[in-house]
Amino acid sequence: MGNATVHRIVLQAAEHFAAGRPDQADALCAEVLRAEPDHLPALHLAAVAAFVTDRAPDGAALLGRVFNIDPEHAPALVTLGDALAVKGEQEGAVAAFRRALVRRPDDAGLHNKLGVALGELSRFDEAEAAYRRALALDAHLTRACFNLAVVLAEQGRPAEAEEAYRAVIAREPDYRGVWLNFGNLLMDQMKFGEAAAAYSRALVADPDDAALLCNLGAALYRQGLLEDAIVRYRRAIALVPDNAPALRLLGLVLHEAGHLPEAAEIYRRSFAQDSSDHVIASNLGACLSELGALDEAIASCEHALLLKPDHAPAWTNLGIIFEKQERVDDAVAAHRCAVVSDPAYAKGHANLAVALRNAGEIDEALAVSHRAVALDPEQPLAQYNHAHFLLMNGDFANGFEAYRWRRKCKTLSDGDPSFTEPEWQGEPLNGRTLLLFAEYGLGDALHFVRYLPMAAARGGQIILQVQPALASLLRQLPDVTVIARGEPLPPFDLQLPLMNLPRIFGTTLDTIPADVPYLHPDPARLSRWQVALAGATALKVGVVWAGNARHKGDRQRSLPAAAVLPRLVMPGVQLYSLQKEPRPDDGEVLAALGSDIVDLAPALGDFADTAAAVAALDLVIAVDTSVAHLAGALGRPVWMLTPYALDWRWLRDREDSPWYPTMRLFRQRAPREWDDPLLRISAALAVLAAKAQA
Repeated sequence: MGNATVHRIVLQAAEHFAAGRPDQADALCAEVLRAEPDHLPALHLAAVAAFVTDRAPDGAALLGRVFNIDPEHAPALVTLGDALAVKGEQEGAVAAFRRALVRRPDDAGLHNKLGVALGELSRFDEAEAAYRRALALDAHLTRACFNLAVVLAEQGRPAEAEEAYRAVIAREPDYRGVWLNFGNLLMDQMKFGEAAAAYSRALVADPDDAALLCNLGAALYRQGLLEDAIVRYRRAIALVPDNAPALRLLGLVLHEAGHLPEAAEIYRRSFAQDSSDHVIASNLGACLSELGALDEAIASCEHALLLKPDHAPAWTNLGIIFEKQERVDDAVAAHRCAVVSDPAYAKGHANLAVALRNAGEIDEALAVSHRAVALDPEQPLAQYNHAHFLLMNGDFANGFEAYRWRRKCKTLSDGDPSFTEPEWQGEPLNGRTLLLFAEYGLGDALHFVRYLPMAAARGGQIILQVQPALASLLRQLPDVTVIARGEPLPPFDLQLPLMNLPRIFGTTLDTIPADVPYLHPDPARLSRWQVALAGATALKVGVVWAGNARHKGDRQRSLPAAAVLPRLVMPGVQLYSLQKEPRPDDGEVLAALGSDIVDLAPALGDFADTAAAVAALDLVIAVDTSVAHLAGALGRPVWMLTPYALDWRWLRDREDSPWYPTMRLFRQRAPREWDDPLLRISAALAVLAAKAQA
């Protein structure tokens, strides 16, 4: 066989191999080797064909024959390196590639191969040098640029890695894996919007990649786009129904988004796949608790604790359920177990602090709350609860600063107004317009409008946005434009929630603006009420025994009519109901009392009507609700039945209020114990009625 023939056959073999026909290539190489057993190109190509057709021993033997002829044969060394790398023998691969580079120092692809092998050994600085050498030799070698980005990310150099990925995208936007890796890098840098865009671009090439869909779901979730995240997780599960990570994540996002029944169903599906998953069992308990299925919730949390007795979140969830069942001691015990299980678990400390407050252990609650915010200063709900503890103890400076976190609590701020204009910091207004706006509570708005004259004194125009029920009453305030929420707002330059004003003005216990009245009834409405009530010679006492049933602390503050009203019926007293939202059992109690109580509620439209009625009465007795604030703001005598420690503004152990000079507090002396304050308020009313008659 002549040299020309051999050369032609080897070229044909190479063409077959390049076209993906290694068996044909191998057959032609065998033909050559029968004639010329030491033909190096044929030996090498036959070795390569053996490796790619899973005949590694044959490939190794053929390479051995090559090295017997030329120990430094560069192509064979590259093939050896590739084979060793496939076997996981990266040290051998590195050695082979380095030997090949002695003869082929300007081979960019070979430098890239060396970089890959070094990267597999976590020798990232050497790998980086290899990739940079490859790119110096061939600036358009996309795979080397991609690999450089990977190794830069591995070294914790995200900005340089991002630059390298962008270079890959600029050269070859459809390069396999670049958008996925780029998205992961952006996620690590908390650039969630850009990461979502990268994952979306990756999905263009592979729309049915469940893992990519989960990555996109995670990026959307981290942006707070819960519904969009849910769509991606559902799609991932539709593609791979037993995708355990996707199921797990879908349950979590559904739960956070408030889709509780579906979240519980997904948690159950997830737990059915892996009955050893204590986290899902605990999360299912929390979800069932929110659905009101408390017994099932307890069982689920207890199952989680059987699987992992020191799982702190399960103890916390159990404590929260016990609080809902008013098992106060059990709740404290469960929360204590949470922080013992994980002393660094900030949420556990925060919930223990709340449980201790509900149990009446205020000093310990404050100490535990300090620990919670020290462990996780960025947890909004813990900071908000901590603000309550600080304010309750009279630390207004730190308390009002921490109180700002309420705006970051999704459960508290949902539905509250939000504006993009700059937030006022208390500087002179110099003719600018400031919007002050009420948040969730009617009582809060009535409490803090006292600060409006102080804000107006800073030299600007004041717009006040409040709930529609308060607008008519507050429109009598001087130098203020009052807008009901939902009505169009005029232009304004700055904005601030009303409840931030005590912080702006540096309020302390000694500087509370407590001049009352700072609200006044409409004279015409007051006159009508005075005429209507003129026939009553007894002490005219308005009563409110329950607040908004949707208030999170309503169980602690509200009372049934049957517990309050009969105790207040006595000679010399005429009771008037100011209760606008009676509970189902109240009607029967009112009917039984007959003429001892007159129901004014049907005549009370908004707070302007209520203010006029309150101003025509001698006294208001109320639980901690907006009517108590209204009476205090009007400067009218008001007695308030106060839980032991619920709302910060009533401080601790006081029978008066520095916010409302005409208010008297009848406070529980122990949590959930109403008999004593009801007895004391009844006795005080009897004394007052006797004095009035005298």
